[in-house]
Amino acid sequence: MIQISKSNNEIRSVEDWFRFAPPKKGQLQWKDGRSAKELAKAWFPAPGEPQVPGELTALTESCSATAGVTWQRGEPERVTTFDDCGGEGRNADLVLWGLLAGQKVVASIEAKADEEFGKIAGEYADKCANADRPSRVPDRLELLCKGLLNVSRYDPAAGKLRYQLLTGLAGALVEARNHDASIAMFIVHEFLGVTDPEKVRANEEDLRNFVSTLSKGSITSISAGQLVGPFTVPGNQFFDGTSPIYIGKCRRTIGPAA
Repeated sequence: MIQISKSNNEIRSVEDWFRFAPPKKGQLQWKDGRSAKELAKAWFPAPGEPQVPGELTALTESCSATAGVTWQRGEPERVTTFDDCGGEGRNADLVLWGLLAGQKVVASIEAKADEEFGKIAGEYADKCANADRPSRVPDRLELLCKGLLNVSRYDPAAGKLRYQLLTGLAGALVEARNHDASIAMFIVHEFLGVTDPEKVRANEEDLRNFVSTLSKGSITSISAGQLVGPFTVPGNQFFDGTSPIYIGKCRRTIGPAA
């Protein structure tokens, strides 16, 4: 049975989730129809033991390399350091640790309704580079681009990627290394219903573009219920490419009054 906890506090309800692991902006983000609260509701349809969402199970079972994984524990709002640039690291909505055929497995979950995957990486780094205050964001993006894609941050394709997807993948790889995991997953858990269709389509395009760039064009699409990979990356001094990583997307449709 999986246990969800934060800072040694066991989470057994949606209310516990907010009490012990609130989103970064607190009550402003904790709303029905928004990803932070809907993720908690997906794991706790009722108070008590957490329930692995059916769409997540269907996703991992769809791939022969991950079918049969048993999740043992999870931590919401987990911050993972993936470089030495200071500031906050990767803030995962949920990190899961489990076992598959005796081997350790890690998954980093990014919950999304129609919130975007962060800023456009190249534009963000350029803005920070030209700001009055010194910033390590350009250095951070260079480390990400080299470690994940083996290109400079000035690479046109890399510059168009969404920053949150790059940091999410790096964070998953760091968690895999720290846990000595044989398989890592970066999963987008999407919640549709109280959402803007145009923003949802933009997110779909951003995720497709990310997968295509990471695979050097060999994978050009990713749909809900699909886990693609494995991918390997060059790595750097903070994360390595020894753990194959899969990228997936699962979806839950919610109602206006969810």
